[in-house]
Amino acid sequence: MTVSLVNSTIFLSGICGVDEVEALIGHLESQPGSIVDLSEAISIHTALWQALLVYKPAIRGTPVPESTAGTIFPAIAAHLQQNHDESA
Repeated sequence: MTVSLVNSTIFLSGICGVDEVEALIGHLESQPGSIVDLSEAISIHTALWQALLVYKPAIRGTPVPESTAGTIFPAIAAHLQQNHDESA
């Protein structure tokens, strides 16, 4: 499984496909205020990015830079951080 919950951290690792969005949303809903760690992600499907944009969790780590996730991550991270700062 590429989406896992350990304590209050949600880890995305490896190739995170569309079939993982339900698990991600489930963790985000059951663990409000959790941190999402992207440091082991190689590829993240856009459905998971959309869930992160909707739920606006704190983000830790950076996806593997060679991947698409590494290319679009800076813009999404800035958006999530701005929303996180405004709600705090």
